Formats: sequence, C-alpha cells, structure tokens
Amino acid sequence: MAHIELTWIPDQTFLGVDSTNHSIVLSPGGGVGVKPSETLLIALASCSAVDLVEILKKQRTTLHRLIITVDGEQDADPPWRYRRIALCYRVVATGATLEKVQRAVDLALNRYCSVRSSLHPEIDVTFAVELNQPDQE
Repeated sequence: MAHIELTWIPDQTFLGVDSTNHSIVLSPGGGVGVKPSETLLIALASCSAVDLVEILKKQRTTLHRLIITVDGEQDADPPWRYRRIALCYRVVATGATLEKVQRAVDLALNRYCSVRSSLHPEIDVTFAVELNQPDQE
C-alpha cells in the first residue's frame, strides 16, 4: 500500500515525503516548489519511463538518452481539471526502429503505467516519439 506524508510549511508551501523517505517541495504557481497539479504530469511521465526503459532493455535496445516532455491542458475554471495531456518521448538509442520504440511507449504508457490507468477515461492522453541515433544528437 502506498503511503505519503504531507507537511505544511508556512505560507503555501508543503513538503511531501513518500514511503521510501524521498521528498518533494510543493507550492502554488510562483512559489518555491512544484505545482501540485503538475506533479500529476511528472508522475505520468516517470511512471511510463520506468517501464519504457525496461521494455527497451528487453528488446536489446541500447538507450543513451530519454527525455519526456509533457503538456497538459486544463479547464479555465475550478477545479481546473486536465482535459488533454500530450507526451513527447525523445529517445536516443541504438538497435531500435521507430516502430519498436512507439510500440514500447504504447505498452509502457497504456498497459503498464498505474498513473495512466488511474486517470479519468475522458482525459485525452496522446504521445509522440522522436528517435535518434547517438551520432544524430
């Protein structure tokens, strides 16, 4: 079972600590920490990345770099629900084709990612993949 602790620090700043004692500072926009709503985007990217790295390894792909950018479109009014989330996986690897990496991303994001699975089904989640060889960086 997942367990976190969130501690209020004066003003609008909070310290979140996970079950393995790792921490993150959170605050509203313009504060000193990560915006709470954007932690969802970080969680989605990192959750899919963990599985993607493992899938590529099993495909005998040598991963040199992985950068994931995420754009989230929220409603203009409270509670500012996400409507669309677009992920872009920039992969630098050898031993892979674009099709293999796209399939790996699809599996990682849409089959194995618990964060993606926990999102409301009405949220439009899309992804794109850019694949380069190490000498094309």
